[in-house]
Amino acid sequence: MRVMKIAVAHSKDNGIVPLDMAELISIVDTEEKKISQYQNPGFERVPGGKEITMAAILKLAPDAVVVKEGMMCPGSYRMSVGRIKYAHFEEESLDDILPKLDKVEEFLSDDIPPNVYREYE
Repeated sequence: MRVMKIAVAHSKDNGIVPLDMAELISIVDTEEKKISQYQNPGFERVPGGKEITMAAILKLAPDAVVVKEGMMCPGSYRMSVGRIKYAHFEEESLDDILPKLDKVEEFLSDDIPPNVYREYE
């Protein structure tokens, strides 16, 4: 397995939430099983919180970012597509995702379904 650094945007109670509602950005190192946490500069920023969060994630240079339905917006998607892989999960918390990161390559793709970044009125 390739060593990977995976970004996860989440709340303080480890819930996987939309990028602009994530208080923390964690970088999970799959080899060292180490998690580094960073404050999210895009937390509760309106407008632009999701884009600010994605810019912070890209600056940390992970190999992939964990995504699920409703997490991103068209802007954060356009910023990231082609620059990072996506690990698409349905799980609701970081604790549920961590055991699966040993096999993260099974969840990786270069693109994501529109429901991850579609914004509903």
